[in-house]
Amino acid sequence: MIPSGASRMKILLIQPPFEDFYATPIRLYPLGLLYTASALRDAGCEVRVLDCLSPLRKRPKPVPREMAYLEPYLREPLFFKGYHRFGLSEEEIIRRIREFGPEAIGISSQFTAYYQSVEELARRIKREFGLPIFVGGHHATAFPEEIKRRTPEIDHVFAGPAEECLPDVLKALGIPRNESGGDWTLTRPAHDLVPAELYKIGQRNYLSLIGGRGCPLRCDFCGVHSMFGRTIRYRPVEGVLDEMRAAYLHRRVRVFNFEDDNLSFDRPWFLELLKAIKEDKTLENIELTAMNGLCSMTLDENLLPDMAAAGFRELNLSYVTRSGEIKERYHRPVEKEDFERLIRAARRQGFFVTVYVIMGLPGQSVEEIRAGMEYLWSLGVLVGPSVFYIPPGSPLYDRLHLPADIRNNWNLYRSSAFAVETETLDRARLIDLFLYARRKNLENRNEMR
Repeated sequence: MIPSGASRMKILLIQPPFEDFYATPIRLYPLGLLYTASALRDAGCEVRVLDCLSPLRKRPKPVPREMAYLEPYLREPLFFKGYHRFGLSEEEIIRRIREFGPEAIGISSQFTAYYQSVEELARRIKREFGLPIFVGGHHATAFPEEIKRRTPEIDHVFAGPAEECLPDVLKALGIPRNESGGDWTLTRPAHDLVPAELYKIGQRNYLSLIGGRGCPLRCDFCGVHSMFGRTIRYRPVEGVLDEMRAAYLHRRVRVFNFEDDNLSFDRPWFLELLKAIKEDKTLENIELTAMNGLCSMTLDENLLPDMAAAGFRELNLSYVTRSGEIKERYHRPVEKEDFERLIRAARRQGFFVTVYVIMGLPGQSVEEIRAGMEYLWSLGVLVGPSVFYIPPGSPLYDRLHLPADIRNNWNLYRSSAFAVETETLDRARLIDLFLYARRKNLENRNEMR
């Protein structure tokens, strides 16, 4: 039975473990949970966050049966080194839950391929404690009804951003609604609920934040709009700076990673942000990153000095492919004619540039992908090979021709599964391209510094 009426209900929010061939620690900061925690605290709840992924622990596991076709490649020096479970053990998670004694538990379900870990944890929690369990995140937004069908132990599935779900969460948990909050642009995530020293790049503390949500681009292979819409709403620049100053002073953060899907789309806002950071007397010797990737068509060489002055040292650019025909097919805007000038200017100014391409979209060929990567290497950049994976919530998802055993197996919805084969790119060719990209990057990396 769901508890009711307690204005100080104790709620534990969990970033769960996951299983995969690799993990990228800087991409694991639990920003979505910290926004949820802030909204619940504003509603009068006592909230804690259990980030099972920090510090990142791993233990080897057998390769799942559905991905056994990858086992022969694990002997390749430039391929994955093995399959692992990343995060706390279930026993440790249960111990932490018992220690806090929550009355309800929320679990982040962001990535479809990792849902099995969410499901297993929810079942264990329900068996041990009988508590109400709710989930939210990108995966929960894409498949709310299917989650309810597959996992009856999960009591509530909430779709969309935390502040939009809050009224439904409060109602489901029997918490009297209060009228505070609601506008995420004025909300500061509850960074204080996770230990600052667990999030580092090298020896420096880092923090992820966002300046705006949403993306007006209509790329068919992207599902961002299903969570945040196609209109970008930016936070007030002073609000972003307040968050950064607090993290700098009280958490010793020196690297700030913007998780925006299109940070530089609104040029006047972006310039205002860069100027404010550069002129701020508190934020000294910081570094800015945008790991989700910036759209090169929103940048030019005139922006680069402002970016460098604010703290950017590297550029991560989302490029997709050099093929205009492929971009047109998937409604991806084509880079401006001055793309090469942008790259050369960035290299002259000392930026380390990584350009991300997709390999494996239906219609792509070995020749097209390889030629595109060779072109980018000729510009002196690192090429990030992103293997195409099944994209839930995207316009392309329903159009993909997939065998039922692949479409119905969420474990295969990941880049590392090499699950999508097309008429022009079978799995063997795709893996060969992936290994080729890694080999060339390794050969060229010292020259790029």
